[in-house]
Amino acid sequence: MFATVFSPCINCNQVFGFNPHRVPSIRINGVREPVCRGCIDNENAHREANALELLPEPHADAYKSIHESEL
Repeated sequence: MFATVFSPCINCNQVFGFNPHRVPSIRINGVREPVCRGCIDNENAHREANALELLPEPHADAYKSIHESEL
């Protein structure tokens, strides 16, 4: 069996599926809050246009299901 975690993106509030161990996140009050791929891409486009350092590329498995034993 496989599992996908679903939650709203902390930035845009759109619900999306992800691997809880690999998804990019932002810590708010000590809690990891997930960030969707679209928001990562949008932020990097903004950073690139303003000659700022880009956010790291999300892990290849960040938005994929994981085996239930990994939960």
